[in-house]
Amino acid sequence: MSTLRVGIIGTGSRGITCIGRQIAEQSKELDITITAFCNRTESRMEIARDELNELAVASGNPPLSIRFHATAQQLINDPEVDLIVITSPTAAHAEATIPALRSGKKVYLDKPIAHTLEDSIAIRNAEVEAGNPMIMGFTRRYETPWLKLREIVSSGKIGDLKMMLIRAVLPYSFYFQTWHRTRAVSGGALNDKGSHYTDVFNWFVGDAKATQVNAFGGRNVFIEEEDTPEFCSVCDRDCPYRASEAMPDTQDQMKGAVDHSYETETDPLKRKDNCVYKSGADIFDHASIHYQYNNGVVANIFYNVYGPQADDEETLELVGTKGRIILTRLRGEIDIVTDYGEKSHEVIECKSEDFETSHFGADRKLVQEIAAFGRGEQSTVDGAYGLEATRMILAAMKSIDEGGVTVDLENF
Repeated sequence: MSTLRVGIIGTGSRGITCIGRQIAEQSKELDITITAFCNRTESRMEIARDELNELAVASGNPPLSIRFHATAQQLINDPEVDLIVITSPTAAHAEATIPALRSGKKVYLDKPIAHTLEDSIAIRNAEVEAGNPMIMGFTRRYETPWLKLREIVSSGKIGDLKMMLIRAVLPYSFYFQTWHRTRAVSGGALNDKGSHYTDVFNWFVGDAKATQVNAFGGRNVFIEEEDTPEFCSVCDRDCPYRASEAMPDTQDQMKGAVDHSYETETDPLKRKDNCVYKSGADIFDHASIHYQYNNGVVANIFYNVYGPQADDEETLELVGTKGRIILTRLRGEIDIVTDYGEKSHEVIECKSEDFETSHFGADRKLVQEIAAFGRGEQSTVDGAYGLEATRMILAAMKSIDEGGVTVDLENF
């Protein structure tokens, strides 16, 4: 078949460091290439093009010939684009995704689906009306340990699934330093990260639906202070959250925090080094969220983004009627106790050979799925999953805002 041509809307860290990089490295193997970029700042497109061409050549692939577009619509209309990758800030998803779906071209949309319930529903409606299912970027569905865990649970090894817990203690101070810091642009840090977790819950329970949620949370580390500097670059404090020092090599979203394309920006939404203590942020730095499903399953998210100098500590614990499982994402390890704990305990290491690449190998597999999807294979996770994942998180945020009230998800 002919080479699959990809256009990327949003050349930030997700579009380039994760998706774009994997396309550049696998272009010959998958017969896929990038032909177009769209970004609100042209210099970032130039930086992205140069970075990906360096990777492509280093991987033994030909350099990429990429055109720049000033608007999403121009890229969508480009006849040299077959598949559209949308990795723009969350509040800009609808304006790009709806016309992309209506164009009839294949569409990849990064999670979360949108920043509001209204935009989420509008995107899903456009997908249905166009008869053009998209594919979404819930990376846990492409990580080898999570796929193995899903297989184990489906086999009945721990009996009937009854409880789920995701523990996410994350070194993600960047949420308070980038455009994520306001709900108006991101829908909240919980939406950006937590939609992964609600999608995992829905993936594991199958046809069951969450019916109720209550949650508690807020801010107790990144609390506003008076007389804070605007950006890290003009600050002389001894601060562990300085953008250039907060593990930039391991936080994809922090890459380029102090490169020259950001130093001259005056718009805080275009910076990656906003002071974590300055006013204006309305997102949470911690939360405890509790879901009830209509099949009796209870699911919990234990979440905070306090520390910059730490491992990405994320675990998933599942309890069934005959045993329990704990997946530790950082180690690619699954710890299983079966037969009610009396007879069987085993630890399975199931790292893929790509485990050291972005998102623990998920982005490499995701690009392979995107290539197959672009050639006609069915989407593994379309907008219906994205809508439900974000709907569940926004309901939890409503509960937090209202002091922990129980929200009826069937009518939210």
